[in-house]
Amino acid sequence: METEALERPADLTIWRTLPASSPLAQPERYDTLREALQAAQGALRDPAQQPWIITEEGEILSPNWIRTYLN
Repeated sequence: METEALERPADLTIWRTLPASSPLAQPERYDTLREALQAAQGALRDPAQQPWIITEEGEILSPNWIRTYLN
């Protein structure tokens, strides 16, 4: 991933792996991909949450991609 992409806006959606009674996931807009990744890192600590990021360029970053990138 290019460094410039980290400074562009991104949407983070945290899906829950709980039963259907849990609220629907809503995307949250972050000013930078760097901020979205930081928020996703917190979600990764909870096995019931699966963070997905969509970049300004339309790239979809899965929980596994995010985990690998952060490590």
